[in-house]
Amino acid sequence: IDSFELLYYYDEYLGHSMWYIPFFLILFIYFTGCFTPAAGQGRMPLAALLLVGPSSLYYWYLVTEGQIFILYIFTFFAMMALVMHQRRKGLVLDSNGLFLFLSFLITLLLIAAWVGWLWNDKILRKKYPGVIYIPEPWAFYTLHMNNLHAAKGAF
Repeated sequence: IDSFELLYYYDEYLGHSMWYIPFFLILFIYFTGCFTPAAGQGRMPLAALLLVGPSSLYYWYLVTEGQIFILYIFTFFAMMALVMHQRRKGLVLDSNGLFLFLSFLITLLLIAAWVGWLWNDKILRKKYPGVIYIPEPWAFYTLHMNNLHAAKGAF
């Protein structure tokens, strides 16, 4: 095995798993403690609502650039299942849990918009084959945006 291939494998697959699996596990464990019996506790302050957007963008970048959609979607489904289970017990999300849940929900919408926007890109389609097609933002930038900068410099 070429040492470059081994290093690439470690960085892209093993390294991402070693970092992101514990990260999402900790987020989920935190989320399990974000339930309260009082229905009024589920309101978020305005400052928190304003931060949901940047938080969602952060998770979008994490999922798309890290190529960890499967891990993200399993975590989101586990969060949804936990919300439904706790709701049967009469518990609702507190403001912290609501913030995390909304961030994950908006992240899913951002990922869907990203994939929908780049769905017919033949070059990225070839680079990311398979059933789950989620191009990396860096690949998009180097393919399309970098060419725009080079074209502007030519004039």
